[in-house]
Amino acid sequence: MTIATVSSARDLSRIDELPVELIDDLPNAADGEANASRSGLGDSFDRIQAGIQGWLRHWEPQRLPAFTAVRDEMPESDRGRSALRAAPTHADGAVRITASLYDPPNREGGPLNWSRNWASVAVLPPARDAGRLYYRFRVSSRLVLDGQASMSLVSTSVNFGIVADAAKASPFQTAGFATPIARPLVGVQAREDQDASASQVFEGSIAVRQGDTPAMAFVIGTDLLFDQGWVRVHEGSSTWIGPSEPGASGTVEFRYAPAAMLRLMGRLDEPHTVA
Repeated sequence: MTIATVSSARDLSRIDELPVELIDDLPNAADGEANASRSGLGDSFDRIQAGIQGWLRHWEPQRLPAFTAVRDEMPESDRGRSALRAAPTHADGAVRITASLYDPPNREGGPLNWSRNWASVAVLPPARDAGRLYYRFRVSSRLVLDGQASMSLVSTSVNFGIVADAAKASPFQTAGFATPIARPLVGVQAREDQDASASQVFEGSIAVRQGDTPAMAFVIGTDLLFDQGWVRVHEGSSTWIGPSEPGASGTVEFRYAPAAMLRLMGRLDEPHTVA
C-alpha cells in the first residue's frame, strides 16, 4: 500500500466521525446572526436559467426585401403575354397574381403553359460569436379562381437556400436549391368558386463562425397549365413568406446560439437541418 493510499484512507475515516464539538457551538436559530446570509456558495442558477429561457422564447425578425421577377415563360402569342398578370411587389414577402384565359375549342396544339418566378434575398446581421444560426418561417399560398376548361391546373412553389457567409457563397447555389422546399398548392382546378389555401412552417439551423454574415434566398413560383375553355384567377391569389405564427407576412425569424450555450445543451455538432 502506498503512502497516498494510506493518507486517503485516513481522510475517509475522519469523515465518518461527526465533529460533535463544532455542532454544539452552532448558534441558535433565534439568533439574528444565524439568519444572516452566508457568502461563498456562488451565484444561484436563476440567472443562467432565465438566460436560457429568454433565448428560447425570443426570435429576431428579419424583413424580406420586395420580390423581383426573374423568370417568365408563356405561350408565343400576344394573348399569352397578357393573360397572366402580377401586381407590383412590396416589401411584405408576397407575390400576387391574376389571370383571364380563353382558349377556343377548335385551336390546334397541346395545352398552354405559363410559368413565373420571383426572388428575394435576406442578409442577416453578422454573428457575434461562433455557434449556430437558428431560423424559421412560414410558406403560404391562396388561389381564388373559377372556370370551365378541359384542363386548368394552377400550382405554387417556394425554393429556399441559406449560406453561413454571403461573402463566401451564394444562397442560390446551395445543394438542393433547384428542388422546391414547398409546393403549397399543386394542380388546383379552376372550377366554380374555388378558394384553396395551404400553409407550412419550416425550421432549420446552420453552423456559423464569428463575423459570418448569413444570407437566405427565396424563389416563389406560379405555374398554370390550361387547355380549351376559360379560366379566371381572381385578386387575392398569392404566395407569401412570413413568421411561423400566422399573421402579417414579410419577415423571417432567426436567433444565434453561441458555442458555449450549445456545449451546455450538448448540441454543438448538430447538423444543418430543415424540417
